[in-house]
Amino acid sequence: MRKIFTHYHTLNKVGFWLSILCTIHCLSMPILISFLPYLGESFLSESAEIYLVIASAVLAIYLLLKDYRNHQNILPLFFLSIALIMNGLGLFWVDASNEIFCNVIGALLMATAYWLNWNAHRKACHSHAH
Repeated sequence: MRKIFTHYHTLNKVGFWLSILCTIHCLSMPILISFLPYLGESFLSESAEIYLVIASAVLAIYLLLKDYRNHQNILPLFFLSIALIMNGLGLFWVDASNEIFCNVIGALLMATAYWLNWNAHRKACHSHAH
């Protein structure tokens, strides 16, 4: 049983760090575009952003819903919902000048949702050590 919880906590950490990576990606874009145009399309492409947001969203939805059943704290899901809305706006709705703002706020809100979820999970979980 311990092995399942170890893997589950690893997934939680992966989701948190994907949110942080998304924040770093969004914040670094203006600098990279200005000073390092020869990097190519691999890190700078819109498809990389979409894949990163989708991977983060799927993992976050899975983990936060699973934990919600345990701790019944709606706050992480609320932050996640706002984060997904902001990321969706940033990727598909707003113009380029507001895209970075929406995506950075979305990534930070997602990281906050993971942090709130982690704390709620730790308070509610008595079956294993953290």
